[in-house]
Amino acid sequence: MFIMSSFIYNQLKKTCESLGKHNDALYAVLAIAMFKGVMRPTFTMMDKKSDPKSKKYAAFREGLTEAIAFGSYIATHKMILPLAVPLAKKTGKSPKKVKNGLSLLSVCLTAGIIIPLVCNWTLKPIMDGVTKLYNKKDKKSDGKLDIKENTPQFPTPAVYSPNLNEESKKLLNTVRITSLQNYGMKVGG
Repeated sequence: MFIMSSFIYNQLKKTCESLGKHNDALYAVLAIAMFKGVMRPTFTMMDKKSDPKSKKYAAFREGLTEAIAFGSYIATHKMILPLAVPLAKKTGKSPKKVKNGLSLLSVCLTAGIIIPLVCNWTLKPIMDGVTKLYNKKDKKSDGKLDIKENTPQFPTPAVYSPNLNEESKKLLNTVRITSLQNYGMKVGG
């Protein structure tokens, strides 16, 4: 048990040291985008009070938004990072410090401007296309059986009994009519 816990401790220590040496703002936002892209749709689909179509739409949109965020963070980071060496030469600062500053700048720029712009340009057309595809599929088959069956109507026999009064005869006829009306098969809810 002690060997296992020391192994886990050493691995955790190595991971933290590695992340500390290669500290980059990009890693944090990518991890956040990844977890949000998985967890938000999952929790949306777990909501039992919402309409199933609305849940699917919202979950897909949330996942798509985080996928766009993930790609946007990487693309912006790749475009801004090559500026580190020229800026370091002009300012006289170390390239590592300039690189870290540019990394933070790219994350802020992406979160504040790039992701909202890309989402505004792309989400509506994508969601409209997905909705059209879903509605075409839904019109073909809504998952319900299309069976209509009429319950056979049998004539109700009159009750002839010399020992029953009129009120009892009516009650007996009502019971027979009700039992005959419940005859048949119900399909599809």
